[in-house]
Amino acid sequence: AESQGNRGTAMSLCRGLGDGARGGRARGASAVRMAARAASSRKGTALVPVANGTEEMEAVILADVLRRAGMEVSVASVEADKAVRCSRQVTIVADEMIGDVVGESFDLVAVPGGMPGAERLRDSADLASVLANHVGLVGAVCAAPQVVLQGQSLFKGRRMTCHPAFQPMLAGPKDSVGNRVVVDAGLITSQGPGTTFEFALSLVGELLGHEAAAEVGEPMVLPNDAEESLARFGDSGPSAVLGTTPSVLVPIANGTEEMEAVILADVLRRAGFRVVIASCEDGILQIEASRMVKIRADCLLEKVSGESFDAILLPGGMPGAERLGGNESLVRMLRDQKKEGRLYGAVCAAPAVALQPNGLMDQIEAATCHPGFMHALASPSEARVVLSQNCLTSRGPGTTFEFALAAIAILSGEESTVAEVA
Repeated sequence: AESQGNRGTAMSLCRGLGDGARGGRARGASAVRMAARAASSRKGTALVPVANGTEEMEAVILADVLRRAGMEVSVASVEADKAVRCSRQVTIVADEMIGDVVGESFDLVAVPGGMPGAERLRDSADLASVLANHVGLVGAVCAAPQVVLQGQSLFKGRRMTCHPAFQPMLAGPKDSVGNRVVVDAGLITSQGPGTTFEFALSLVGELLGHEAAAEVGEPMVLPNDAEESLARFGDSGPSAVLGTTPSVLVPIANGTEEMEAVILADVLRRAGFRVVIASCEDGILQIEASRMVKIRADCLLEKVSGESFDAILLPGGMPGAERLGGNESLVRMLRDQKKEGRLYGAVCAAPAVALQPNGLMDQIEAATCHPGFMHALASPSEARVVLSQNCLTSRGPGTTFEFALAAIAILSGEESTVAEVA
């Protein structure tokens, strides 16, 4: 069976539990972890392996969406350390080392792409052992179907898709290779960062059913052709940055929505922008985001609080948005940004929770935010992205690609740059 990834798709799947054995102390530790996973999740367990060079959007979207569905997710590093430096230089910190989960059983192994991350995952003997002994659902996205699954001689002759750059090397039937998501009897594959929401929801639908996938998908405000994408209010706005590399500050805090923070950083860096991820926690670089993904910031906010940025863009998530809105240094920077006509903005809960209470929406004709917070906005718009004067706002995880691309269009003044990144 195959699917283009409509997010309500529910497929039936007969799953077993993989077995494995390790000796001595490792066997005991593994047994304890397996028992803990079984006790903590009635909705299934998932492994998301990561490496240096993994595509951070894919890894984080997978972990976040699966956890929204109630699954127990282990993000496991194949490197010598839990901290991995991803393909667009975002550092995420895994929950476990891959060697610690060899022999454990998971309902799902979901492999992100990115290069050289996919090659490093392919070359991990521990991950190879996990995949060889796994009898549940397997998912792979971007480069991973071709590089990891076929690189380990798995799923020969099966229908797959992958990133367009790797499709010429993809073996097997070609009739589904152009689809955004392909489902083939216990194997789900997808094309890239822009299809990972659909991919993750297809995994949820396969394991937990149509209703569960729809329930998870709705609050994320995923793309809808019937909705207005970008609404502009007023004749004035920030000018394009010419002759120099645009600089963007992405502040984060404990409880920040990890998908939004990572998508912003990744997409803007793809455009060649200088992006600084700054922790607003006191003296702590590493934050734990709203769905327990651990992100290590580039620096503390205090280190860059005296700098001038071409844009300051806030991710949402709760209580992260509250923590950003309560940071005096960040609020001062945002007020300066507004006064001086430079771009600033926020997505999800942050427009209502961080910007408006601090006077950063005053004289703004319209703004948008997550549907759950729209009642708090003085002049709400239901457009997916809104630009009013120099304030850019957006609705949620599923609109963050559009939010980031709108920022690129504003700062670069080049539609060709937007098209190239997209």
